[in-house]
Amino acid sequence: MNQIDISVIMTVKNGSKYLESSLSSVFSQTYLPKEVVVVNDGSDDDTWEVLKKLRHMAPVQVQLVDTQGVGRARALNLAVNHTRYPWLANIDADDQWLPEKLAQQVATISLFPNVELVVTASQIVYGEGEGELVISRGFSVTPMGCDSFYVNNPINHSSILFSRRFFDEVGGYDEALFRQVDIDLWVRALRKGFIFYQVDLPLTVKRLHEGQSFEVGNRLSYTFNSLKISIKKLRQLKAPFYYFPIAFVKFFYNNIPRSIRRRLKRVSLWKL
Repeated sequence: MNQIDISVIMTVKNGSKYLESSLSSVFSQTYLPKEVVVVNDGSDDDTWEVLKKLRHMAPVQVQLVDTQGVGRARALNLAVNHTRYPWLANIDADDQWLPEKLAQQVATISLFPNVELVVTASQIVYGEGEGELVISRGFSVTPMGCDSFYVNNPINHSSILFSRRFFDEVGGYDEALFRQVDIDLWVRALRKGFIFYQVDLPLTVKRLHEGQSFEVGNRLSYTFNSLKISIKKLRQLKAPFYYFPIAFVKFFYNNIPRSIRRRLKRVSLWKL
């Protein structure tokens, strides 16, 4: 396996509740990164104090950057600008990695020397749940082109490992955007001809909880913005026309309360 030097980036705003589990999952990697850069984006809870405590427990260097609140995209760009190594991995402050996450991605880079971005499959947990630690499937990798993005955004932002060259060539995160800045980056990369690779193991844990903007009184605004981004994405990727109605179906579905959506999913799985 080639030696890959990795900087991990994180941005956080009022995210102290899950910070320890998130950063502990980074510190527990079998393939340790060289450093972690955390941007505190104007938190008014105890996030900064928790970060300072966790920094002293870290097995790698941790840089802390404090701001008065610059917004998601700018905070991500700021984190990248503070990194020192050629490969970058993002983790959101409420998500987790399984211990082999970075190791499997580094193995993928060794197999595909021209790769610029590697992601992993993900698993979902709700509230304070924990991800499944037992991985039974063998190692496999799937390339992801434009058609992988027509229906959904298949990339969990916490699963990415990408080169600094990729980031600079695509132009970084668009600071004019306030939400879903990741899908905008993927679309710009796809239009430039980049191909992504996915490790087909759920090595990243995506946490869904009531503190997220999707669930805190902003559902309609969030999903309407998602609809606009989806339509723009389909146009930019020149998707077949029959994918466009799917974006509207998803808009209506996502405005159903989460509890009902989860019941619908269970019914669907039972019928299958």
